[in-house]
Amino acid sequence: MKFMIRSDIEGVTGVTTYEQAEKSSFGRDMLMNDLNACIEGLLSRGPQEIVIYDEHTDGRNIDLSRLNPGVKVICGKPAYRPDWGGIDSSYDALLMVGFHAKSGVQGALLPHSYSRKNLDIRLNGLSVGEIGMEAAVAGDFGVPLVMITGDSAGMEEAEQLIPGVRTAVVKKAMGEFAAECLTPMATYELIRKTAEGVHEKPDWPAPFRISGPVDLEIDLAESEFREKLKGKYGQYFISDSTVRLTDDTVTAVWSHYCRIRSEASKS
Repeated sequence: MKFMIRSDIEGVTGVTTYEQAEKSSFGRDMLMNDLNACIEGLLSRGPQEIVIYDEHTDGRNIDLSRLNPGVKVICGKPAYRPDWGGIDSSYDALLMVGFHAKSGVQGALLPHSYSRKNLDIRLNGLSVGEIGMEAAVAGDFGVPLVMITGDSAGMEEAEQLIPGVRTAVVKKAMGEFAAECLTPMATYELIRKTAEGVHEKPDWPAPFRISGPVDLEIDLAESEFREKLKGKYGQYFISDSTVRLTDDTVTAVWSHYCRIRSEASKS
């Protein structure tokens, strides 16, 4: 089978601050711990095709020298297109390693939705964070989210959106910058066993689909970026703080927003 693993860092073993998640040797070491556990579990039933999309910051966080030689990694976060969302219909399933709750979730650990400037993201009125967005992009291509790892609040969010998804809770959220953490040895075994269970294909949840046309609304915090975006693309603002775009699919509308966000940031 062919598996896509999306990787983030805020939800990996032991990370409780943004400093640990941003270019920290600790955060990257814990990312490798969790990724390798997931990979070992997937390979427990024999050779599989595994591709990792490094989603954290600039997409250059994975130590390639510490991976199974058969694994491929998409580095540098190539831009999504309407016909490609970092994933396509050639994949059998999506897994997520190191994810977290969306912006605004009380009691969650490091809650945010791609950026702390995004106060809320909605797809056809449904509030989503990174978990929901990436699962919906995969859903456009008929690919189900079958497993995810992260903190307790993020895993609860995933289970509510996608009943039946397999979760591995590597730390219990106790506030924005606090958690009860398991050791790397304990989380390695937990993640490995959870990934082994992915091979029970009849238990997979259905792909998470948002029917088109898709309205994307984002409430933005006051910032220099918001003013730049408004100055360059004011036609997309429906209020002083909310931007709205519409397209045929989640992938198309999200790739559109990411493009204008990038262009506004450079202006």
